[in-house]
Amino acid sequence: MRESQIEAELKRRVKAAHGQTRKVRWLCRNGAPDRLIWWPGPRAAYVEIKRPGEDVDWRSPQGREITTLRADGWAVYVLNEVSQIDGIIDEVRKKSLDSL
Repeated sequence: MRESQIEAELKRRVKAAHGQTRKVRWLCRNGAPDRLIWWPGPRAAYVEIKRPGEDVDWRSPQGREITTLRADGWAVYVLNEVSQIDGIIDEVRKKSLDSL
């Protein structure tokens, strides 16, 4: 399965769960996660999408951005299997406002 297929399935399932998703790009900076997903609350997370079996190169600009976002309290998921999508959606939707 290609990364684009996993991304399309993430978009479909977030929409089916009444959430929103947007493609992410940083201006003048590399390494943005692929998608921002959210539900009212706000309950939000970034999602980096990879091919099955692939992981983030933690020494790359992308790896450093994810590390920085997580250190600042953002939820950032690395998605590399369609089977992970529902678990990510459930976690983001159930986030307590107290944890933000």
